[in-house]
This record gives sequence, C-alpha cells and structure tokens, in this order.
Amino acid sequence: MNCRRKQSLCQRFFAIRLPVLALPLMFATTCFAAQRRIDWTLPPGTAIPVEFTRTIKADKARAEDQVKAETMQVVHLGQGHDLPKGSIVLGQVITARPLRGDVDPSILAFKFDRIVTRAGVLHVHLYVRALANVDDSSAASVPTPPSDMNLSDSRTLIDGDQVIPSERKIYSSEDKEGPVLGENLKDGVFERLRPALAVNQGKQLLCDGTATEQSVAIYSGSACGLYGFGTAYLAHRGKRNQGVVEMDARYFTVRLYSQSTALLQVAPNSDASKP
Repeated sequence: MNCRRKQSLCQRFFAIRLPVLALPLMFATTCFAAQRRIDWTLPPGTAIPVEFTRTIKADKARAEDQVKAETMQVVHLGQGHDLPKGSIVLGQVITARPLRGDVDPSILAFKFDRIVTRAGVLHVHLYVRALANVDDSSAASVPTPPSDMNLSDSRTLIDGDQVIPSERKIYSSEDKEGPVLGENLKDGVFERLRPALAVNQGKQLLCDGTATEQSVAIYSGSACGLYGFGTAYLAHRGKRNQGVVEMDARYFTVRLYSQSTALLQVAPNSDASKP
C-alpha cells in the first residue's frame, strides 16, 4: 500500500472516530459543570425572567418532583457575570394538593434553588414577583398586528408597557410622551422595576422597585402578582420563607402549565446574595 493511500485511510478513520470519541468527553464536561458549585454574589432583587418547561398539576405532582424552567433572555448579574438565554433554573415541588370539596383549597407549593450555567451550579433562593399563564405569556411575546389604532406593530408587555421593534426606548401604554421606562436591546428588554401593589382574593402583594434596570423579557417593570390564573392567589411568594412559592385556589385545582412564565427575583437572604 503506497503512502498516499495510507494517509487517505487514516484521515477517513479519524474523521469517523473523533466525533464518537469526543462524545464521552463532552458529556463528562457537561456533567462536571452541572455538579461544580460556583459562588457568585448576586444583588438582592436581581430579576430573572423564566419560562416553565414542565407542567405541574396539584392533583398529579408529588413532593420532591423536579420543577424546571429556562431563562427567557440574557440576565446581567454584575461583576462580569451573565446568565445566557436558555440557562436552566431548577427546583422542586414542596406541596401538591387538589381541591377537596368546599373546605380545603387546592395548593401547589414549589421553590427554585439552583441555576445551571456552563461554569457550574449557582445555589440561590428565588422568589416570585409576577407569574403569568400560557395565554398571557404568549400574547406578550408577539407583536400586535398593525391597525388603525396601532400603526407601530408594537408589543404589549404583561401589565401594559409598550415595546416598539424599531425603537430602543420603552414607554407606558398610558403615556407615550412620559418618562422612558426602559430599553429594548439586542439581548432583551430591560426596565427598572417599579413599586406596585397587587390584590387578589383579598391578599395584598407589595412589589418593591429597583434602582437599576433589570432583565424583564415579556414583563413590564410594574408587573406584580398573578396574571391569567382566575381566582387563584399567591399565599406565599418565597421572599421570606426560603424561596417556597405557594399558589392556592378555592374553586379549582391549581395547574401550572408548560410555557407559563415568571419574573423571579433573588431573595435578600439568598446564599448567592451574601458577600
């Protein structure tokens, strides 16, 4: 066999073998990153918009079932750290109970406590500022078709702020001549979170503002509480009870479907927010 033919056979062999040999290495690298703990300091209140990738039903779920979501856009964490779009946010079901007659409400309690990045796992306590069902989330994700009343092909964020694709500045839907609320950038929508009060089923939920712009994706800076869940209410949002979020409903069984979304924030007592 001449040298040229040997060289050709070797090239063909390694062209086939190398991708196969690389798979275990890639898998090992991914597993290592998923197990390695990283210690990044996150400012309390840092907003993280996520989309649920698994459905959770209070009549089917069990305690310790996994809860999984993905970040909807880039999240700037400060100190040179970013969470890319599609970063995995993990947690678990704490309590799941279907509706029981007219006495006991349906309960779905869960918490998020880990964010998986390429660098490793970030352990963190996250609480819910706003939570939207599939329909509301979908409507806020796509532009409104142009009409006589809407010539700009704008997108209405959850709780009303307007994003116009051709404009960087974001204004309130009620006052487009008013102050600029945020920015529509290449890597996502960013707004300062504004103080807001939500009331549902007699439960008051006070949402704090932030001094800096946060990643909000499809949410307005004023978004607070539940959107599209009827008479369900947030009994706990996880800010002061180790990240446990509890949704209750007195007239139906709580179901949180895949493609629902949430605007999460880093809790003040989070491991990742401690110096």
